[in-house]
Amino acid sequence: MKKHVDNIPIYRQFISFLSEGLNVLDEDAVHSIRKFVTSEQHVSGGFQDRAQAPDMYYSLFGYWLSSALNLNSQLEKLKDFISSEKEKEHQIVEQFAMMLMETGLFSKKHKTSLVIKLFFKHKYAGNFAYQLFLLLLLVDASGRKMWLVRWGASLFLRFYKSEENAPCSMVAALLVAKQELGLKTNIETQKLLSYFDDKNGFKTFLHTGEADMLSTSVALFALRKSGFDMRLVAPVLL
Repeated sequence: MKKHVDNIPIYRQFISFLSEGLNVLDEDAVHSIRKFVTSEQHVSGGFQDRAQAPDMYYSLFGYWLSSALNLNSQLEKLKDFISSEKEKEHQIVEQFAMMLMETGLFSKKHKTSLVIKLFFKHKYAGNFAYQLFLLLLLVDASGRKMWLVRWGASLFLRFYKSEENAPCSMVAALLVAKQELGLKTNIETQKLLSYFDDKNGFKTFLHTGEADMLSTSVALFALRKSGFDMRLVAPVLL
């Protein structure tokens, strides 16, 4: 698979992954999903968080879903939301989410110096590894090589170990990042598989909770990108 997607940004691979999933559902199921995604868009054009307020990070996922579902009207409203939020102050995760959407919706390429400056300016705002993952997504989406960023990320990830009770999605993000940078992923693959419940799917946390659809979806995307033999988990998940 890898030789066919080397030049496709990861976020577009993810949208394609969603589209493939929609193709195996019946018409009623797809209609229900389209209706749900549409209902989650705020009147401002952004997608809502749990408090039903427009949120830049949630909007990034709304963008990916709307693209996979060909919800063009929702995408146009989302463009208006991004434009209205452009001059406001945002935390680094929200800033990177907005820049990722600008890349996809407006074909905008951000200056390397600006991206790096933002990253180090807010380096302690939240989980450092996840900020690095979003940075790499942005670098990948821009189409630029940015070898210095990739080299620095490779050096950091060679020695980085995820927290003992890190959520499944964090381990999956680490697996994708290391795979894209050409690093060994055996440890991350095995750790991600440790979240697998052989009766239900992937759990959010290693030692607590039950399997859920979101963790399962993220884990599957990461495992497929790493070249894992999906037949080993497919029977249970289906």
